[in-house]
Amino acid sequence: MPKREEAVIQGKRERALKLQRLQVRRENLLILAVSTFIANVSFGMAFPYLGVYMRLLGASMFLVGLLSVAFNLTSTVFQYPFGWLSDSTGNRKGFIAFGAASIGVFYAAMAFVGSATGVLILRTLQGVFGSAMAPAHLALISELSTRAGSIFGLFNSIENAGYMAGNFLGSFVVRYLGIKSVFAIAGFLLFLSAGLALLIKERPNGGRSLPDVIRGDRKSWRATAKGSAFKKLMHGSLGLFYVTVFLVMIASGQFYSVSPVYFEETFGEWSVGVIFGIESLAAALTGYFLGRLIDIYGAKRFYLLAIAGYSAAFLLYAFAENVWLIFGVAFFSGVKWVLMINSTSAYVAQNVKASERGQGMSLLNAMMSLGWVVGPLIGGYLAGISFRLNFASTLIPLGSAFLLALRLPEKLR
Repeated sequence: MPKREEAVIQGKRERALKLQRLQVRRENLLILAVSTFIANVSFGMAFPYLGVYMRLLGASMFLVGLLSVAFNLTSTVFQYPFGWLSDSTGNRKGFIAFGAASIGVFYAAMAFVGSATGVLILRTLQGVFGSAMAPAHLALISELSTRAGSIFGLFNSIENAGYMAGNFLGSFVVRYLGIKSVFAIAGFLLFLSAGLALLIKERPNGGRSLPDVIRGDRKSWRATAKGSAFKKLMHGSLGLFYVTVFLVMIASGQFYSVSPVYFEETFGEWSVGVIFGIESLAAALTGYFLGRLIDIYGAKRFYLLAIAGYSAAFLLYAFAENVWLIFGVAFFSGVKWVLMINSTSAYVAQNVKASERGQGMSLLNAMMSLGWVVGPLIGGYLAGISFRLNFASTLIPLGSAFLLALRLPEKLR
């Protein structure tokens, strides 16, 4: 066959292969988007009512705070191992499905327990097994596009749209079916989300299979573990970045671990789902737009804006007494949240190579979870004295995070 004909045929094959890969990527994006939406409907239904449910079962405010501590402590411990396994095996969808189904099992079980202690135990186990989901999920999202800000903005809009729908649906379910029904329905939705995630088509990347990783002899296990990116990721400017995320999440944990109880006591049970729903609506409407801006202007400046937004939102929540004004604060608060998650996810995606991105994202989530270990302990104690004192005191970790974040480079070399 003449060389010219060979070149033409080869070119056609390469174009066909490129189109096929593009089609698979689009299908994966659609499947992951639907799975993500359904999962967040579940989260939006169940999470806002965990503290309220604990109070109905007779828990003190300290025990309500401990609910967040237990979940986030176990999540902190297990985030990185699951992220490392996801990188080592190249398996994203399996860990997403496993994590979603695990969270669903424990939410469904909460509908049948009759004590605050039982809910606490289930929430703790949820943190162990559910932590498989986030690192693989974020890593897979980052692999769907080279424009980190835009793709994370798109998915954060999808997530918050689902969370918003769950907030409003949860409020309806609590009113007409009772609070336990929220957890049963949330569990079912997470099983559905997990099943959809398994439909994603992943290309083999040379990673080891999970059984091989688990069965590997001690020598090979140690060698692989030493090859993890933990020390590198926690060194230098990236390590400083993770510290600032930890400080911001201390403040977040202080506020959000007790705010559902504050809203319920101040404005009524119906307001909890509505306020969280408005936050999610704001995040859904602005997420993609803010992600595009992050791609243009860089993640650091938007991260600084997010930290400043947290300070303003928590102060406004502390002193706004009219429920309609609270709704306005909730919209503003939703914008600062999506700005936070977009900018931090983009910063990691832009500064961590693809083969280590599961570990990079797991450390991001681990720092968030660790902040939610410390924050609820502080929040549970201070809220017992005064909700306003607790909300205003969040300025201490937020101010520290802002000053440290000023030292971050826009992009690591």
